[in-house]
Amino acid sequence: MPVDYAKLAADYDAVRGSAALDREYWFAGLCEVGQLRRGDRILDLGAGTGRFSRLASEVGMVVAADMSLEMLARARGKGPFSRVRADALALPFRRDAFDATLLVMVLHQLADIPRALREVARVSRRVAIATSDMSTRTLGILDEAFPSLLAIDRARFPPVLDIVRNLRSAGFSKVSVEGRPYHRRLTVAEELDRVRRKYISTFDLLPPGEFERGLAFLERELPIRHPDGFDTSASFTFVGASR
Repeated sequence: MPVDYAKLAADYDAVRGSAALDREYWFAGLCEVGQLRRGDRILDLGAGTGRFSRLASEVGMVVAADMSLEMLARARGKGPFSRVRADALALPFRRDAFDATLLVMVLHQLADIPRALREVARVSRRVAIATSDMSTRTLGILDEAFPSLLAIDRARFPPVLDIVRNLRSAGFSKVSVEGRPYHRRLTVAEELDRVRRKYISTFDLLPPGEFERGLAFLERELPIRHPDGFDTSASFTFVGASR
């Protein structure tokens, strides 16, 4: 069952990263591995609400592409970029239309990753990917609350070695991989609010009743175990490639 992003669109920005994290962590990593240059033509594929399209538009000309009209509607007015409803498996752009394509936490949403990356290689010379290596990911108390969560995400997220292999098969000859440590501190109230609003898309894929039981567990246990604040520490993987 796919995630219904139409339902998540209204709360999407509020429960994701802060503006500072978007710029200093995510976009900084994308710029480095994607070798983004001023004046680049950039495709933000799976752009959602345009968080990174807005930042990329400070560098070059940006097209924000997504399948969800509801998500794209939330991108309106965020910056001088175009919004296009598009399927990653059949992009409506000519060959070499872009210098670089960005895919931020998108690959696990795609039904056919090799085909999508072939499309990316057709329309752009470089690509910058942000993803999660689920083979090393731990969830802490969230794993206690939602025992199916990690297994579902491990099935959803492609292994990094598969991403590298698919990029090379798609025609990208130079591929680099970099893990970046991530840390964020929230109050217990902030973390509970994010969970209630399903900041992890996989919450929609849990077995019946597990989300409600897990939320009740967190509402009870988080204030006891983390009275001074909730820390999220992880490592995300940035993959860059060029033809």
